[in-house]
Amino acid sequence: MQIVKNSSCEVKVYGKPILIEPVSKRMKIYKLPNLTMIDQFISKLKRLGKQRKCDKLIFYVKEAEKHVIKKHMTCLEGKIESFFNDEDAFIYALFLNPERHQIHLSEAEMTVLDLIKKRNKGNSNYQLPKDYKMRWAKKEDAPQMAKLYKTVFKSYPTPMNDSNFIIDMMSSDVYFFIVEKDSEIVSACSADLLPEFKSAELSDCVTYAEHRSKQLLTYQVAHLIPRIKEMGINTLFSYSRSVSIGMNLVNIKHDFQYGGRMIRNSNIAGSMENMNIWYRKL
Repeated sequence: MQIVKNSSCEVKVYGKPILIEPVSKRMKIYKLPNLTMIDQFISKLKRLGKQRKCDKLIFYVKEAEKHVIKKHMTCLEGKIESFFNDEDAFIYALFLNPERHQIHLSEAEMTVLDLIKKRNKGNSNYQLPKDYKMRWAKKEDAPQMAKLYKTVFKSYPTPMNDSNFIIDMMSSDVYFFIVEKDSEIVSACSADLLPEFKSAELSDCVTYAEHRSKQLLTYQVAHLIPRIKEMGINTLFSYSRSVSIGMNLVNIKHDFQYGGRMIRNSNIAGSMENMNIWYRKL
């Protein structure tokens, strides 16, 4: 895995939090200022993007805010229903570098899309294979988890190869499930909670190659869903690599709805990849 030296950080622009993610060269905006300030707000975001070498701005906006975002050469990439406390989020992208806005789909992506159309959701009675155990992750697990992420991915949007970073996540509304075999962590996934919006992201899904095809992630997600619902979360969403049959199938099996595609969105597995949007109302 590429060693990540610059993790994400949050800054304020006109009093609104902006999440800067340098590895994927993007900025996320979940809140807009007073709509009369949008022109100045976006102008400042563009300057900040150039300063931080981020060439994609991603806006999560409500129905009533769509008209002001459309005026700024943005592209609608998808939506997540009930993202904002039961109010839908529409995801718009503003590309500061036109070369990043490449919408041509590869053969692998077309294969995944075709599979999505053909597959129905699975049953909910998933079994963990013999000799495997699942549990919540603890801070003491961080070194093994960091090794897992470092081994599987060439690059990743966040520094999951750093055990200290994983420990920090565990203290910041991120909950990990892990699967072990012979006391070795072989699979993991997380729910990254956004308590203010009562939504959460299913993320950081990974399994060692030799333990795949055993539905370990499918099993973890099946048990993660009811637990985060108990935490007051209304919507679980996921961004899955558009070339990954495995993770897209996990979403389908758990009755997630397809919400669109984010273009060249995440620096993962060694390149900037398109991500499919999935969501499920709990």
